[in-house]
Amino acid sequence: MLVVGPTGSGKTTTLHAVIGRINTPDRKIWTAEDPVEITQQGLQQVQIDHKIGFSFAMALRSFLRADPDVILIGEMRDKETAHSGIEASLTGHLVFSTLHTNSAAETIIRLLDLGLDPLNFADALLGILAQRLVRTLCGECKQQYKPDEEEWKRLMRLYGEAYFPEMGLSRETTVLYRPGGCGKCGKTGYKGRVGVHELLVASKSMKALIVGGAKAEELRSLAVQEGMRTLIQDGVAKVLKGMIDLSQLFRVATE
Repeated sequence: MLVVGPTGSGKTTTLHAVIGRINTPDRKIWTAEDPVEITQQGLQQVQIDHKIGFSFAMALRSFLRADPDVILIGEMRDKETAHSGIEASLTGHLVFSTLHTNSAAETIIRLLDLGLDPLNFADALLGILAQRLVRTLCGECKQQYKPDEEEWKRLMRLYGEAYFPEMGLSRETTVLYRPGGCGKCGKTGYKGRVGVHELLVASKSMKALIVGGAKAEELRSLAVQEGMRTLIQDGVAKVLKGMIDLSQLFRVATE
């Protein structure tokens, strides 16, 4: 299971939140991170030190000798680490890691470009979560307004006109919000952040495309058909819920 995105997009926080849900006394969880930013009771956590040659790949090899149930590798930076992670997954371990890629579909292409075996990679993959952090509107001073026809059509286009009806909204009854500015948010109109996500699930059809050497756009198209909503779509949904505005979404995700 991979969590991907640029630096500062909350990948480590998401992974530790996931691990926190499955962290039980009967489950052995080991992590290798660079650096260890979040600690949790019950985890065995080590920090990578390149000065002494202690890399992610070396940590992973050491972990396997202790037979943990769950392994968190801070980042798959090279072929050796990625290959070791896949081998660990294929031998019955649940493996989490991160990559610096822009989208879920691009992540598959990036890993295969490292020289990984497509069959083993497809067999090992559970899913890929791509995410960004977007500034949320201040709840104290955000200003509501009715979207005009042009803005409504833009939101429909961004979400995809074929999929927009699933939102169950109409322009006449929808209220959007724009930033205001008050003492609580330092006159900026924004306070806090929220994640926008896209989750690619490794279905049988997806695994077949990966083995067949499909391009990123084909992988993305199949994922959307199977229920994935892209970063932009998730962002538009949060705009319609009044959590964020489009200007902030476009700072972290493109159409």
